[in-house]
Amino acid sequence: MPYPSSSENMELFLTRARMLSAVAVPAYLALLLFLTSEEGWQWSFLVLCLLPPVAAVAGFVGKRDIRPGLAVAALVLAIAPLPLIGGLEALF
Repeated sequence: MPYPSSSENMELFLTRARMLSAVAVPAYLALLLFLTSEEGWQWSFLVLCLLPPVAAVAGFVGKRDIRPGLAVAALVLAIAPLPLIGGLEALF
């Protein structure tokens, strides 16, 4: 079995980055509904409403324009709300 070329690896990475950032939006919206119903208005509302859509857009643009740096940024923005919520909830 031949080793996949770097262009195939790049395509796979960009596709996975796009999918992860797109799937993060409904997951974080569900988490947002849970947190606001359980704990009321908190700073997590802003984090969960702002970062996931930005991550999804960055993931799709990174895939379309073949920009791996933007795809990495989309992955970071898709994962970032979880530590941010933990930090914000610990502060307040």
